[in-house]
Amino acid sequence: MRSWLVIFSILSFCVPAPASADEIVLEGGFGVYESSGSQAAFLRYQKYVTPFLGLDSYYDLAAAEWNGDNHNSAIILTKGFRWNMTEKIHADFEGGGAYLRRTTDNLGTRLQFAFRFALGMKLGDFDLALGYNHFSNGKGIFGWTKTSNLGENFLTLQLGYLF
Repeated sequence: MRSWLVIFSILSFCVPAPASADEIVLEGGFGVYESSGSQAAFLRYQKYVTPFLGLDSYYDLAAAEWNGDNHNSAIILTKGFRWNMTEKIHADFEGGGAYLRRTTDNLGTRLQFAFRFALGMKLGDFDLALGYNHFSNGKGIFGWTKTSNLGENFLTLQLGYLF
């Protein structure tokens, strides 16, 4: 999966951006709960779209990788909403899905739900945020699989560039 992260990174800088473009984000952090002892990295492209219920909204396409006992990588697609609390301070919520490279003791299926919460600040063309990323197959809520569902959870620091 590391090769996919490299390719995704290179392409994200080579592909011309649309006129209404958006944000490229590098995010990294550490695992908590069942994920403790691991580190994670995310590369995101956020495409802003029409506001929804008064909130800014966007699509987020990301590649992620984490190490540790349950190391893995994922491709993630989520729909995000941003609540602008002030001109500079915002809170984000994203929900969607992820496809994993492999199953692990923490994630027993390759298809996962993906959620992200973040509290951030815009500083000119840059966006700094503290985030929480969660992956789960929903077993605890839906009870639809007999596989493991301990989940993966990461606290992260984000640096985004608005263009």
